[in-house]
Amino acid sequence: MLSFLPLAAFLPLISNDPVKVPLGPSPGGAPEDSGWDSLDGTVAALASTLASGAEGESLWGFVKSTYGVSGDLPVDAEGDYGAVAIDAARLYFDESLGGTTLRLSTDLATGSASLLDAWARFSVTEGANLQVGQFRTPFLRTANIEANRNLFILPTRNSLFYRVRDSSRQGAMLSIDHEPMRLDMAAQNGFDQTMDNYLISSRVELNLVGEGLGDAEGALGASAEPRVTAGIAYSNDEAGDEGVAIASDIAVTMSRFYVQIETVSYEADYTALDLAAGHILPTEPEAGRGDTTPISVTCSHVIPGDKWEVGARYEHFDDVLGRELLTVGFNRYYQGHDAKVQVNFSTENSSGDDADAFGIGLTLSF
Repeated sequence: MLSFLPLAAFLPLISNDPVKVPLGPSPGGAPEDSGWDSLDGTVAALASTLASGAEGESLWGFVKSTYGVSGDLPVDAEGDYGAVAIDAARLYFDESLGGTTLRLSTDLATGSASLLDAWARFSVTEGANLQVGQFRTPFLRTANIEANRNLFILPTRNSLFYRVRDSSRQGAMLSIDHEPMRLDMAAQNGFDQTMDNYLISSRVELNLVGEGLGDAEGALGASAEPRVTAGIAYSNDEAGDEGVAIASDIAVTMSRFYVQIETVSYEADYTALDLAAGHILPTEPEAGRGDTTPISVTCSHVIPGDKWEVGARYEHFDDVLGRELLTVGFNRYYQGHDAKVQVNFSTENSSGDDADAFGIGLTLSF
């Protein structure tokens, strides 16, 4: 289930032995010498062990775990939330055969394998490809960024919905890429799975300045020259009478700075579609997406040395609860996004109860 209380995403998908991260202060109030120095050495050693091999390898993946704490997310009558969650344990297999590219991916975070990607991409002509199988809907730029490349532990709420890869995302997509523009058009099963309605979507992306921003959030590795990428997208899930969503986003990097804005306008039937798909509980229809236009604004700065990045993100959900979510944090990079520690604090304000949460995330890629 995709929780509509974003802070609840810190709740574990599966329990495991706690990760011991020495971040606590010493009795005198100052950080212990064994704190960040010890953590730096431990993560750097793991990163070296799991470092990717030679280019062209077709098997890769990552593990992403989070320790979350919140006094506003009660687990039961006996206490509040505090636990380690394995957010992702992904394996990807990529293969190129002539003009055809294949991908299979699975996630093992719940203790059993779930299929994510299963597609083949064929070259139609120069700059045009046909993709068939199970894949993400082409809608938001951030939704097509892998989870180990996020700026924060969690992506935006809008992005969470369009990262879904299950049988509702099986279909075909035509992509036309002629710099500086890219066009994606897809037809997939949609919310009603194998019934005769489809999810029709399209996205146009334009590199307004420079060559595009790449496959990660944030300013790490950004060119010294400014780069600006903007996109607009349309999605219509025919399982609903009013299942249209329209999105726009823009992302900018300039040297060590990053700014990103995305917004989506949802028609009325998205609340009913979310209920039917189990994305929200029957007891919380007020948290649905129907008739809302949520927006998010993200910014970050990479500190000279390329080891630290600080960032902030504001999300306004435009729902009847009047919810707003502010997330601030920093990343410590060991091998870029392939090996990093993320520290986030999130606070949600609404017409109901407010909630705060603190999380520490560890990502290791191989």
